[in-house]
Amino acid sequence: MSIRRLGVFRRSRGFTLIELLVVIAIIAILIGLLLPAVQKVREAAARAKCSNNLRQISLGTIHCADTNRGFLPPSIGIYPGFVQSGGNSDGGTFLHILPYIEQDPLFKSCYVGAGIDDRNGFLPTYSQWTPGVQNSRVATYICPSDYTQTPQRTARASYGINGQVFKHNYQWWGSTPLSFPQHIVDGTSNTIFMTEKLSLCKYGNYNDNYWPDWGPLISSSELGDPTGPAAGSFQPQPTGNPANCDGGRASSPHTGGINVALGDGSVRFVSPQVTSATWWAALTPNGGEVLANDWNQ
Repeated sequence: MSIRRLGVFRRSRGFTLIELLVVIAIIAILIGLLLPAVQKVREAAARAKCSNNLRQISLGTIHCADTNRGFLPPSIGIYPGFVQSGGNSDGGTFLHILPYIEQDPLFKSCYVGAGIDDRNGFLPTYSQWTPGVQNSRVATYICPSDYTQTPQRTARASYGINGQVFKHNYQWWGSTPLSFPQHIVDGTSNTIFMTEKLSLCKYGNYNDNYWPDWGPLISSSELGDPTGPAAGSFQPQPTGNPANCDGGRASSPHTGGINVALGDGSVRFVSPQVTSATWWAALTPNGGEVLANDWNQ
């Protein structure tokens, strides 16, 4: 066999170290360029999920009121009766609306017989003080962007309820719940019902957003939360865990604003440019204010 023919079987030349390093560098650059785009897509999807959750919560609350003589569920208290009676539910707004957001089995699981719930006169009650509720994780109440949520933190919400609309109601302590839509004088499309609120803040009233009770409440005059234009608007993207935020105010995990659900069931994304005066005007149901142009930015 000739030498020329043997040359056909010579081993082909491999990549040099420099060539490999160049390829790795190009791949790293491409990943660096793609990563922000992927993060934006994920955030957009999470924001959309949060918006949908708030829409379900708001519409469920409206349905709940329509079913119960127009009375909105209280921020904490017995419902739908104003006095102690068998069959009331005892807890926060998010407990009362469970049957109206496709969580009827969970709601029924918290039924206790006579002699247990003292807040409802020891009568049969759907009570927040039951293991099924306290150990639950309701997907509709959780925002994917809320980094303070963990699997171990059961019965925590990523959303808050407006304390200017949702009042507390116990026979010996509280006020009569507002009627819907009669008491929303400023208009249901101009009044905030729910907002985003991180599940765990460092300070403030009810900084732990435990939804079966009063945890989701924000801007409540009854509770002593910061209220009025001087309290500021919402808290954009608090950092840390627990987050550096006030549990008595709305807080957003999103870039560029916060999702809010209005009294007509619609949801909008509000910019951090909204002034504290406009934010407060949107919280009050009968203040007679006109929302300024910054509400639409």
